[in-house]
Amino acid sequence: MMGVAHALLTGLGRRAVLYGAIVVAVIVALWVAFRQGRQAAKAELAVRRADARVRSMQTSKDTRHDVQNTDRTDLERRAHRWMRD
Repeated sequence: MMGVAHALLTGLGRRAVLYGAIVVAVIVALWVAFRQGRQAAKAELAVRRADARVRSMQTSKDTRHDVQNTDRTDLERRAHRWMRD
């Protein structure tokens, strides 16, 4: 009787270890995927912010260039139209 109980418990222990190892492997895989996804999202956000900063600086440069190269009467006309709208 003890031999049968011991065999059942030994088999149960091996299965428990196997299932536990599978669960731990799945948890680790999910954690790695979550971490990589989060880091990729941070990198993508940094790239988008840098692109937006570059576009903003280019727009500012173009605006300054337009203002410096436009004659005074055209600037006054634009200012009046802008204030009116």
